[in-house]
Amino acid sequence: MFKVIVVDDEPSALDHICTIIKNKNPEYEVIGTADNGLEALEMTRSLEPDLVISDVRMPLMDGIKLVSEIKNELPEIFTIIVSGYQDFEYAKGAIQSGTYDYILKPILPSNMKMVLEKLAIILRKNYFLERKLIIHKLVNGKSCEENKIQKYFPYKEYYCAIIRKNGLLRRFAADSNVEIYPESHEIMTIYGRDEMESLYILPKELLVGKTFEEYITGVKEKGKTNNQYITLIYGNHSFPVSKLQEKVKELYRTLDTVSVVGLNQVLNIDNPFLLKEIEFNSSAIKKVLENLECLVKEQQYDKFKKELKRLYQKWLEEKKPQLWTEHISHQIIYIVNKYNKEAFSLIECEYMLEDTFFYAETIEELVDNLLEIIFKYVRNSEEYYKVDTIEFFNSILLYLENHLSEDLSLQVICKKFTVSQTYLSRMFRKYTSESFNQYLISMRMNKAIEIMQNDSEKYIKDVAAMVGYYDQFYFSRVFRSYTGKCPTDYLVGISLQG
Repeated sequence: MFKVIVVDDEPSALDHICTIIKNKNPEYEVIGTADNGLEALEMTRSLEPDLVISDVRMPLMDGIKLVSEIKNELPEIFTIIVSGYQDFEYAKGAIQSGTYDYILKPILPSNMKMVLEKLAIILRKNYFLERKLIIHKLVNGKSCEENKIQKYFPYKEYYCAIIRKNGLLRRFAADSNVEIYPESHEIMTIYGRDEMESLYILPKELLVGKTFEEYITGVKEKGKTNNQYITLIYGNHSFPVSKLQEKVKELYRTLDTVSVVGLNQVLNIDNPFLLKEIEFNSSAIKKVLENLECLVKEQQYDKFKKELKRLYQKWLEEKKPQLWTEHISHQIIYIVNKYNKEAFSLIECEYMLEDTFFYAETIEELVDNLLEIIFKYVRNSEEYYKVDTIEFFNSILLYLENHLSEDLSLQVICKKFTVSQTYLSRMFRKYTSESFNQYLISMRMNKAIEIMQNDSEKYIKDVAAMVGYYDQFYFSRVFRSYTGKCPTDYLVGISLQG
């Protein structure tokens, strides 16, 4: 609810305004009243409302001075001036001072209702943008003012959880990540650093008839597609909003620590034994790397591949986290590179390795794609580059364009065109400077825009299905992240232009 302070030195006028707000604008809550401008200014500094409604003529400090002081000190707070006809010219000065609007006395409920409804549209947008900024800060480990968190997350207690599909967020190619923000009208916040992730922040009051564990595991099952593995991390106990920053940080730290390639996991952060430090250096690993280096040095590539597959399967069974596996993979690639005549491009290698962990759905896929990177320069170059042409790549783009309503995962396209995941990822970066997922999202969103422009009467769920999204609400979040507008607002804009 939007918070309001009402200021008037006439008790009957004060009660009248408060009654109108209560009966006609339930989206607003009167949190304080004052009978002079000086008291109102102190109250505004203390309570930080969204709106101050003030009469013009009052003792100690009049409404025009009050509006001016608020504008200077707290510019994000809106003000509305209420005045009699005889003060109309006087009140116009307040408009010039930056007040949102003025209402003439005697106040008609319909007039007050209309003005507050118009303002509510602006406030909802501002709340959305502020929540978006706060979430972005929390997720990226930046501190946020406690009073701001409590203002824009107004419920007393919350639950939170992360659902992550496949590998961890790209870190080297961060520009490939498309942030997915919540809709402006949503009470529950759903945010993703990219399209494979959902952070849920749910007010306790919204959860009725089931535990949070039951709710969030149901969401996980509903969202699972194809052969993706999913990591779900949640807390089954609600917490006060003052702990939100701490809880979000704990969720992401846990995700980084426990995510295992190819392994479905449902983990409760309330488990005291869950979070462990990742051990990167050990004598056992040193021995493994020395053995692999010996095989490469002697060019026993078949034995090397067989041993690598055995090791990664063993590490999966031991639930070695992705960050650990990535670290070892970098060392293995470094070893192979030492004995190659043609050196790796470090940047290209980093991109390919990151894509390998991002897209792999099983440990077998991961190893196959890792071997693809390792032996890129060992294999016959003519065989490797035989389909590396713009014509072949354009045929892939044409297929995507003609099948946008279907499942178009990286794995599906690789199977269709008989190329490896590593190779397809490399082609997309070479010819578009984007990742496969990034390019596909752009293609789907542009197609959705085209459909809406051609037929503004279409249901959003139908538009979503036509471009491959069968969750209308997820489509709406992606659409907003891509265009800056939700589909409904976009369609309204098209109708107004027509």
